[in-house]
Amino acid sequence: MALETKKQVIEVEALIGAQYSQVLVRAEALVPGAGRSAIEPLMAEANVSISGMDVQTDRLVLDGTAYCQAVYRQGEESTLRALTAQATLNQVIDVPGASTGMLSRALAQVEHVEAKYENGHMVFLVTCGIQAQVLELRQTELIDSISGVDGLQTVYADVCSFKLAADTDADVLVKGEIALPVALDARTSLMDWGSASIDSAEPDLGGLRVKGRVQVETLISSGVVGRPAALIKYPLEFDRLVELPDWLVKDAFAMVAIRRIQSQVEQSEGGEDATLTVSVELRLTVQANAEDCVDALRDAYTTEGNSLDVTRAELDLCSGIDRAQFTESVRGTVLLGENAPGVGTVVAVRVRPEIGQRVNENGRGKIEGLLEATVLYMPGGSDLPAAAQAEMPFSIDVPSPLSDESWIAVEVVSAEANALMSDRLEMKTMLNVCCETRQRSRATVVQDVSEGSPVQKRPGIVILWPCQGEDGWAIGKRYGIPVDSVTCEGTRQVEPGKPIVLKL
Repeated sequence: MALETKKQVIEVEALIGAQYSQVLVRAEALVPGAGRSAIEPLMAEANVSISGMDVQTDRLVLDGTAYCQAVYRQGEESTLRALTAQATLNQVIDVPGASTGMLSRALAQVEHVEAKYENGHMVFLVTCGIQAQVLELRQTELIDSISGVDGLQTVYADVCSFKLAADTDADVLVKGEIALPVALDARTSLMDWGSASIDSAEPDLGGLRVKGRVQVETLISSGVVGRPAALIKYPLEFDRLVELPDWLVKDAFAMVAIRRIQSQVEQSEGGEDATLTVSVELRLTVQANAEDCVDALRDAYTTEGNSLDVTRAELDLCSGIDRAQFTESVRGTVLLGENAPGVGTVVAVRVRPEIGQRVNENGRGKIEGLLEATVLYMPGGSDLPAAAQAEMPFSIDVPSPLSDESWIAVEVVSAEANALMSDRLEMKTMLNVCCETRQRSRATVVQDVSEGSPVQKRPGIVILWPCQGEDGWAIGKRYGIPVDSVTCEGTRQVEPGKPIVLKL
């Protein structure tokens, strides 16, 4: 009977490249009626979204949009004004080894926003941090059985390959209306920001049903004396079915990002409540993973007949996916500048996280970075709004180790500030942390087997002192005897330095 092997094909996910880069986006808008009056930007906000990814030879091309907002004060006016601007994002990321048809992933987060007045225009400088990956699915044949050989000895290994099987996006538009009390005397909407979270992602007919909520915060101008602005907080819910084949929804994971928030104050007549209308543009990303497993031949030899010539190969694969999602509270203190007016009442707080570095300690990951905070407040004894900026360090422990390719997203869920003294504020920030690490490992498998020369061995008795790391398989293969003869059918343990007697 001739030597015969059977093979099974699996797909192996190979990481071609993982890159992090910072991109500076510039946008500007005309400031109406600026004239000779001084323009003082108080708060700036931006959202960035990736709308297109194109894998080309040795590079990844990204397209997106940055939406910017600013609140400012003109001259000695106590009234706050606002404007918006937008700019396109075009970035080329070098990824050696990338080629057309490969899979790609990208995550963009705003790390810093600066608004400044220049020659009648408000100029926005937005720093975006972009995490990008290029992956390839490779068809790999593994031997899962061998037969037709006398005295055959084999050992198999369970090889499992996790892979990104599908990555799809879906846009969601969420709308809402909020009644504003007459006492608030709402005038216009100034600035919007918020956070989005997913409550559930469950298989449904035709795909994955994703449910979640958006916590929106809107700064509006008010006609109340001594308080020219007020912050309105309100939740909105979303429910969207993302189409996916049934066989993929079992291990699908959903993420959500805010693309843009727009709001408008509709004043009523006759002393009734005003209405705040809001629309939120969301981008849902659903990634479906699949797992291919095979009991692959790891090694083989014979005890009689012809020997086996075995060719081995090292297989790089994604052997598992660690995900963690949790909230973390961070506290800190904001100190006002030397010449800044003292704090009377806090109007609004906006905090933006910037991830600095990731480290591993005692088998756990740690994320370190800075929280960039802007506090809009009314000074004591003044009706002119003022703002304070500060950076506060943060450190977050992650349950599992992190790597350079770990997917990390940190988002501010809520931020509050209270005046401890006129020159300092106590900050409390709630963060939502999402981490994904794809475990990479190597497996040794048999790539090819062929018959060699006849097995030659002398009969006799051998007394052997096993070396460190030797097992029954290694000893049996060396002397060309069955593994069961070495271990006495599993009743004898092979221990370093402990002699065993072998009959050849």
